[in-house]
Amino acid sequence: MRKSLFLLPLLSLSIAGLVACSNKEEVAGGPGSITTNGIALVDGQPASYATVALRKVDFKEPTASEVNALVVADAYADEKGNFKVDIPADGKYRLTVAHDGVAYSKVVTRSEFAEAGVSQKPDTVHLEPTAVLAGVVDIPEGSSAVWVGIVGTDMLVKTDESGWFALSSIPANDSLQLYFVNEDYDKSLGEKDLFVTPMESIMQDYRTAVPADTTPEDTAETDTVEPEKLLQVLAILKDGTPATYATVALRAADAKVEDYAVQNTMVESDLRTDKNGRFEMEWPDSGNYRLTVTKDGFAYSKVYKAKDLAKLDTLRLEATASISSKVTLRTGEEFLWVGVYGLDLLVKTNNAGSYVLPSVPARDSLDIYFVMPDSAKTLYAEWKAIAEPYNTKFTNPVMVLQDFEDGIKSWYVNTDALFKGTTLTPLAKNVADGIVYDSTRKSKVFHGEYKLADDDYAWVLVGTTFEYEMNFSAIDSVVFYAKGDGNIRLSLENYINDDKSLKAATEWLPLSKDWQRISVNPAELCVGNAKTETCFTSWSGVKYLVKQLHIFPQDGTEFYIDDVTLYGALF
Repeated sequence: MRKSLFLLPLLSLSIAGLVACSNKEEVAGGPGSITTNGIALVDGQPASYATVALRKVDFKEPTASEVNALVVADAYADEKGNFKVDIPADGKYRLTVAHDGVAYSKVVTRSEFAEAGVSQKPDTVHLEPTAVLAGVVDIPEGSSAVWVGIVGTDMLVKTDESGWFALSSIPANDSLQLYFVNEDYDKSLGEKDLFVTPMESIMQDYRTAVPADTTPEDTAETDTVEPEKLLQVLAILKDGTPATYATVALRAADAKVEDYAVQNTMVESDLRTDKNGRFEMEWPDSGNYRLTVTKDGFAYSKVYKAKDLAKLDTLRLEATASISSKVTLRTGEEFLWVGVYGLDLLVKTNNAGSYVLPSVPARDSLDIYFVMPDSAKTLYAEWKAIAEPYNTKFTNPVMVLQDFEDGIKSWYVNTDALFKGTTLTPLAKNVADGIVYDSTRKSKVFHGEYKLADDDYAWVLVGTTFEYEMNFSAIDSVVFYAKGDGNIRLSLENYINDDKSLKAATEWLPLSKDWQRISVNPAELCVGNAKTETCFTSWSGVKYLVKQLHIFPQDGTEFYIDDVTLYGALF
C-alpha cells in the first residue's frame, strides 16, 4: 500500500479522514447532501465502492515502484456511488475514479467541481471502459529497462530488456501524457501525448527512428542526403478549431473487415492527430484508398488515388450520419453481416434483414457490402448509399430484376403443355427471342404473342426462378410496365413440383394499347392455390420462401412488359 507521503500533500483529507472515507457510512449522505460532492455512474447505474483519487496535474511517482492500477485510493465511493473529494483552491488537479475496468479521469479545478458542504447537488462523473496500450521504447546503453508512467496518476510500469511495456488500464477520452524515466529513476527520458477511446487496444512504437545508411557502396565520399519530409496534414472541425487527438486511418478503398465481429466504431486508429490537429503519414505509391479522420461524432472520409494523397493539406470534419435500411435474406438465413468498404464498421442484420449503420461519414457515397454468415464469409450483395450530417437516413433498396437490355439468361417463357392449342411466340423457351425496341420507352422490351386453349386452366407466362428460396416478407412492392390487349397477372410462387406448389397472385389486371405502370403491393396478392383463400392467407403462405416470379397474360393476343422492379429488396 502506498505510504502517505506519496499522496497529494494538498489534499485536505487527513490520515484519519482517509480512514473514515473508507467507511461507506461516513463518506456519503446521498445526492444533495453537504457531505458528498460527487456521484460516480456506469451506464446510469451507481459505481459502488469505486476508487477515488486526486493528484496534482503534473504528478509523477516520486520513487521507482511498480503500480499497475491507475490510482491507489485516497477514498472510496459508497454503495450508491457517492463520494467526497476536496479540491484545493489553487491550481489544477487530475481527478480519477476507477471501478472494474471502467474509469473517469479529468483535469479539474475547485471552481469546476461541486464543493462538499457548499453545493446542494453533487457533480456526476460517468465512468467509461478503459483502453489498453502496448508499446516499445529505446533502452539506454548500459541499462536493462525503462520506467513508464502516466502523468497525474499512480500508474508506473517497467519495460522488459527489449523495451516492451503494457499499460492495461488507461482512462479514455482525455488528453494524457506518458512519461519515461531511466532504470535508476533519476533521469527523465521525455514525455509523449496520448489519447485513447473506450475499449481501444493500440500499439505504439516510441523508439527513435534509425536514419538510413546513405554511404555509397563504391566510394568513401558521402553525399548529404536530405531525409524525405512527411507531409503534415491539418484536421479541423466545422468551426475551424483543430481536431485534437482525432483518430486517423487509411484503408484500401475495397477493404473489408478481417474479423467478423460487431464493430460499431467507424475505424480503429492507425495513428492520432497531435494537440494541434496535425498528423503525418507515409502515403502508398499506387492504388485507391479511403482516408478517414474521426473525433467525437465528426468525421472526414473520402476515397483518393494514391498520387492525390500527397497533395492533401487541410481536412474539415463534419457531423456523422446513420443509415437504416434492409437487405433480403434467403429463406433459412438468420442474418447477414453489413459493412462499408474502406471502414472498420461492421453490424449484423436482424432476422428480417433490417440493419442500422450507426455512425458513418456524411455527404460521401458509401459502398456497402453484405456478407453471408457462413464459414466462407461469401460476399452476398453490394449497394451504395449517402446521408446528410446529423441525420439518420431511412432508405429502402430498389432492385431492377429485368429491364430486357442485358443479362436476360435467367428469364424464360413457358406454356402449359397439357392443353393443345396453347401457343406463345417466341416458341423457344428463351426471352431473348422476344426482345424488341420500343420507341415510346426508348429501350428494349419483351413482346409476346399468344393463344390459349379453350380452357380456364390454360396458361402462358414469362418470368424467372431464383437460385434460392427468398424471404420476401419485407418487400414493399413489385412494379413493372405493361401494354397490350386482354389482361395480365403477377404471381409470386414456390413451385418445387406438383405436390409442393404455393402461389400468391393478383387478380387479372386490364391492359391497354398504351404503356401503364403496374404497382403490386403484397396485400394485393390475393389469389392462391385454393379458391377460398384470402389475401392474407395467400401471401402469408409463400412470402418466406419465394422461388419464382411469373407474369401471365389472358383474354388477348399480345402483351409487352418492361422494367420489372422490386422495391424494398436487395439480394
